Amino acid sequence: MKVSIVTDTGNIRSRNEDSYLVDTARGLFAVCDGMGGHRGGDVASRLAVRTIHAWIKANPSDQSINLVEGAIQQANHKVWEASQGNPDLRGMGTTATVALIGENRLFMGHVGDSALFRISNNHIEKLSRDHTLAEQMVSKGLLSEEECRSCAYNHILTRAVGIAPQVQVDSCEVPLSSGDAILICSDGLSDLLTPQDMLAIYQEYPRDLDKIAREMVQTALARGGYDNITLILLLID
Repeated sequence: MKVSIVTDTGNIRSRNEDSYLVDTARGLFAVCDGMGGHRGGDVASRLAVRTIHAWIKANPSDQSINLVEGAIQQANHKVWEASQGNPDLRGMGTTATVALIGENRLFMGHVGDSALFRISNNHIEKLSRDHTLAEQMVSKGLLSEEECRSCAYNHILTRAVGIAPQVQVDSCEVPLSSGDAILICSDGLSDLLTPQDMLAIYQEYPRDLDKIAREMVQTALARGGYDNITLILLLID
């Protein structure tokens, strides 16, 4: 498995509230985006990553949806607990998009508006669904997909890790084949690049993951870069 990681503060923000997790030995990868505008967003994302990692390491014989969901639930508990115990961190939260890969299977757990894409046979598919008010409106037929991208409600989360004692986790299990790629990113990338933009860049630099990742981030920066940008790009051998 080949991996490339890029994280960038972006053009506007003064600090990076994204955190990421790469543990190739366990096939464990995650992106957590601390909630912008809330105190402790960077604290929340780092705590979530540490908790998810510890939970997976504590269960080395298990590879399942239940393991990934449990890790995110534990992260939710830890972030919520920390926010309640410190007035300076009250209201903090984070997204969490987690991939556990083994034996040609992907187990995904997801909360928030970071994203996970699979690229296979020159096709890109978004496996996660944004937990935003705008996406909720799309599902009810009140907005089109195109309107959703520029809608002000696109940044209002309906679900996040650590803002309540319990959180609902989306999860799925999908097969993987040799040559497939997985892209996990914060919304600083997915807000500014469409899936087709991502696929075009991926196809332009075949198998050069570092070049692909850098080009994606540079494109997002050139289009405004108004948020932190983090991506993990994986190629399945």
